[in-house]
Amino acid sequence: MGGISCLSGDVMGDWTFGQELKPGDRIIFLDMIHYTMVKTTTFNGVQHPSIGIWTKDGKFRLLKEFGYNDYKNRLS
Repeated sequence: MGGISCLSGDVMGDWTFGQELKPGDRIIFLDMIHYTMVKTTTFNGVQHPSIGIWTKDGKFRLLKEFGYNDYKNRLS
């Protein structure tokens, strides 16, 4: 399984599933912060992922979103 850029961190390993995956199926990798937090470029135009947490009571809290201004500010 791999991501949308050619960065080495996009390779998530080899996986098998109980049934064939179809478009729209959701796969969740736990504990991937080591990749998300160190991705420092917008290589090939790939936007940085948003950073959020799931609280103990099951609610999602968005901590940071990256947009065009983040990209633009890295150029100068």
